[in-house]
Amino acid sequence: MYTKMADIMSVRLGEEIEKDLARVEKKWKIDRSEIIRRLLVDAINNWKIDNAVNDLREGRISIGRAAKECGISIWQMIDIVKEKKIDWINYSEEDIKRDLEILK
Repeated sequence: MYTKMADIMSVRLGEEIEKDLARVEKKWKIDRSEIIRRLLVDAINNWKIDNAVNDLREGRISIGRAAKECGISIWQMIDIVKEKKIDWINYSEEDIKRDLEILK
């Protein structure tokens, strides 16, 4: 979660997105700016996971590094990898040692 208010941004939205936001606003009973912040945080978190999973699949990072980049535990990342059926066999002894250090 963020701790200080960031820059104010403006964005142009299409009619469909405006309608969808109005539906969410009615359902969640919170103001539109809070809805947009929450949805954006979710989208960024999903992007982080997708990006880390892709880097993991390509062998560019270890599972511990992927978890750290996503701000989640290594066990959560393992669950995500299992769910997505990612092959990350290129896991060396050095990777294990590094991941164990991250866990400490």
